[in-house]
Amino acid sequence: MKDIKDIKTLNDILVNDGNYESTLSSRSSSSSSNTYIPTSNHSSTSTSNPISIPQEEETIKISTEYERDIIELHILKLHDPSIIDMLEKQLCKVNGIENVEIDFATGNAIINYNKKFLGTRDIQDVISEWKRSFYYSLTFTIPILVISMILPKFEWGLSIINLELFHGLFVGDLVSFLSCLIVQFGIGKKFYIATFKEIRDGNFTKNLLIVIATSIAFFFSCYSMIDSIFNDLSSTRPLIMFDTSATLITCVALGNYLENVAKRNSLEYVTGLLSRIPKSTTILHFNGEITGEKIIPTEYLQVGDVAKISPGMIIPADGKVISGLSDVNESMILGKPPGQTVRKVRRGDDVIGGCVNGSGNFEMQVVRVGNDSILSQIIKFVKDSQVTNRSPIPTYAYKCFILGIITLGIMLFTLWVFTNLEMYLNLSISILILPCLSLISIDVRVGSDIGARNGILIKGKRAFTQGTKITKVIFNKTGTLTQGKFDLAHYELMNEGLKEITPEIFFTLIGAVESLSEHPIGKCIADYSKQLLKGECDDDVDVSNFEYITERGTGIKCDVLLNTFSYLSFYNTSRSYKVLIGNIEFISKLHRIEIPKSALLIKENQELLGRTIVLVAINNTFIGLLSLSDLINPETKLTVGALKFMGIKVAMITADERLTTQTIASQCGIDEIYFQLSSKDKINVTRSLQLTDNIAMWKFNRCSCFFGLVKKSI
Repeated sequence: MKDIKDIKTLNDILVNDGNYESTLSSRSSSSSSNTYIPTSNHSSTSTSNPISIPQEEETIKISTEYERDIIELHILKLHDPSIIDMLEKQLCKVNGIENVEIDFATGNAIINYNKKFLGTRDIQDVISEWKRSFYYSLTFTIPILVISMILPKFEWGLSIINLELFHGLFVGDLVSFLSCLIVQFGIGKKFYIATFKEIRDGNFTKNLLIVIATSIAFFFSCYSMIDSIFNDLSSTRPLIMFDTSATLITCVALGNYLENVAKRNSLEYVTGLLSRIPKSTTILHFNGEITGEKIIPTEYLQVGDVAKISPGMIIPADGKVISGLSDVNESMILGKPPGQTVRKVRRGDDVIGGCVNGSGNFEMQVVRVGNDSILSQIIKFVKDSQVTNRSPIPTYAYKCFILGIITLGIMLFTLWVFTNLEMYLNLSISILILPCLSLISIDVRVGSDIGARNGILIKGKRAFTQGTKITKVIFNKTGTLTQGKFDLAHYELMNEGLKEITPEIFFTLIGAVESLSEHPIGKCIADYSKQLLKGECDDDVDVSNFEYITERGTGIKCDVLLNTFSYLSFYNTSRSYKVLIGNIEFISKLHRIEIPKSALLIKENQELLGRTIVLVAINNTFIGLLSLSDLINPETKLTVGALKFMGIKVAMITADERLTTQTIASQCGIDEIYFQLSSKDKINVTRSLQLTDNIAMWKFNRCSCFFGLVKKSI
């Protein structure tokens, strides 16, 4: 095992008990180690006793009679598929390991070993050795950098490093040599070993570049020091490059460290998502009415089951609310602060597995389970984004690139040998060093890790190369191009057909209705109504039969029971109203309510200002309209302009009407618009663009759009 240096760290141990799969990530309590501690109680096998699956609250115990064990490790540093065979062969040579299977795409290594000869701690200790490499390398590189870059700037510093011990040997050179010797052949030993094995197997990777570049710098510096000592004509310090060699090895070690930390963080995020699923779920039996309850393991849920969700419970699967009312916290799923991701759910609303239920009770029908659920897709996105496969770039092209760099470096080094010009030596080393640093792919891992924690999901590493081919970007308007913070700029009350609807009653009714909506428009109307009525409408209304309709027009349909109190003195009894709130298609076309021409004129004038219009009808009579403004984000124009400068077309997609869309689009500098679209229509538009020559990217910010992203290429 001591020869295996390509496996860098152990992050996750996957335990498989039947159909149950969980990720264990327990940190060491020791302050001197940041490694993860595995457990050997994974999936042991024995010919003498059968294995019993442990209960939920029991501690897993394995008899000492068991001789074989299976451990699944996650290899974080795995860049080349060509080293898979070498790793498997080397691991199998270890006394106690019987079989090894490594999946390059996921980085998972399944190791069968005999516990009489080997334990999981032994494997983990060897795998975690790399973490110390960076710190050791940095410790011995700092003195070299101080001697070569800092001390020469001061006279007292020069006097120290130029102190000559004997002819041709200076203090600064000796300290640099001793420090670099440890880095070059101590920390850097792994690169020499890996390079030897790769060349033996016919593989060429960045390890070869690192070895050649650092060796040239180190041995040239040694040659210069020896020449200075034995050359009687030499009176000045020789040209040394120990700093180049040590710094390169330290940078590569740092890259490995950051890369693996980023991947570990992503896997911890996945672990957190996996922990969102409760172990058991209560399902209801229906026969026209509820006839009983049953508690089952969550993994046994099926599509069509009706689950009972209690206050504070984590929703076990994706579903649709069939009864009840509550608020759901979606912060873990959407990667946003908790205060921004609490939405109210009612009959007909979709809920996502892994979200936390609030103070209400509701029943939901399961619509997606297992790999089809949104939580599973998010986990898959995060895992795919960490795959190190270079499938877009063929392996032979990578080898040709390495060989080309080496050839060019050798040519420049040969020129230095014959011309003795220092410029060619510097170029030779630089040519070999720069590709080494550019091949450290920490940017992808760090970016995908941070993105996942902020609700940005990347469908694998291929998405980055596919992203370079984007020809069109489609922006959702509300909350993306605009701030998503609506203000009620204007309203018109036209109650000629229903005189009893005063401004107070009007805002009492619509405020109560919109308080049940999670849409920014609904929140704006509810807040304005509450502020106008000074909170008095909270206990005066009862909303029932609430329906949010998006098929033909967008709007809300419900019944409101208004209880009249002293502040509405002209009413003595309660009265029920049928309230409709929505766009013109919802009010005029779907419910066939006549809208006065004066209202249509006001609507058009407000839309020319870029405002969103909401129409209100009560008891099948048009009552009034609301005009809401939403400011454009400060960076919108700059972003759109930058995309156009890059030759990428920009389009806007929204549920707003044509005039409002055109006004906002012109303010943003966007020429192509798609308006009056529901969430499903937006997905269909994106899919239709993908069928053309356009490679489209859709920028959105609402979880309802996520249902259509599973099949997206980016």
